[in-house]
Amino acid sequence: MLPFFCLLALAAGGGVGAAAADTATAARTLDVPTQLTAMRKLDFMVGRWAGAGWTITSSGERQEFTQTEHVRRQVSGLALSVEGEGRDKAQPRRVVDTALAVINYNDLTGQYRWEAFSGGHVTEVVPVVGDNLFQWNLQTPSVTIRYTLKFTRRTWHEVGEFSPDGGKTWRQNFQMDLRRVS
Repeated sequence: MLPFFCLLALAAGGGVGAAAADTATAARTLDVPTQLTAMRKLDFMVGRWAGAGWTITSSGERQEFTQTEHVRRQVSGLALSVEGEGRDKAQPRRVVDTALAVINYNDLTGQYRWEAFSGGHVTEVVPVVGDNLFQWNLQTPSVTIRYTLKFTRRTWHEVGEFSPDGGKTWRQNFQMDLRRVS
């Protein structure tokens, strides 16, 4: 039986020769212990979280919400999944946002990768990982967006900001404060 990534190469039209070449390249370049070590640096995120926050909507109104986040190790610890759901604080049955993100580490580039899916948007960026810190930026044609997540053993504090001038000044438009529930 061919490994899964070989089947993907075959399905993409790469043929058996391409699959064999991909297998040889993957076997030569993968450094799973390095990937696992890097991913363990994100252990501070793993768990179930719940709390509240606020955001400024596109119409300029402040919307308060309750939030849950579930961060799990996946693929034998080589990736983390982050599943979030926000509900309108005034109307708790009304879901205002759902999101799914995946974090992994590329040992060839020495970089983490954050790929997030929310509201029909897909975001793929290289985040900054520090001691109990996770930060990612997104450049759009008109603004730079930055999310900074700071953790303690029991808390997750996240601030979202945007900069209309390439990062010279920042304006906060999002905040979330969660507590670890498991």
